[in-house]
Amino acid sequence: MKVGDIVAWVWQLKADSWEPTRMQGLIANSRLVKTDREKVIIFDVLLTDGTLCEVREDAGLELVA
Repeated sequence: MKVGDIVAWVWQLKADSWEPTRMQGLIANSRLVKTDREKVIIFDVLLTDGTLCEVREDAGLELVA
């Protein structure tokens, strides 16, 4: 996945509810982050409401056609 791609994934928005919410947005930036045990790509995703959020590559992102 690259900057400019539209992606979708499922996320639990509320801590008191495990009900999944389908999210969708545009990848605005990506960066490689190194932790103690792994390297992971973090995407900055611009949501449809204008919010910018960080999503890990292993969050189940799907490319939207």
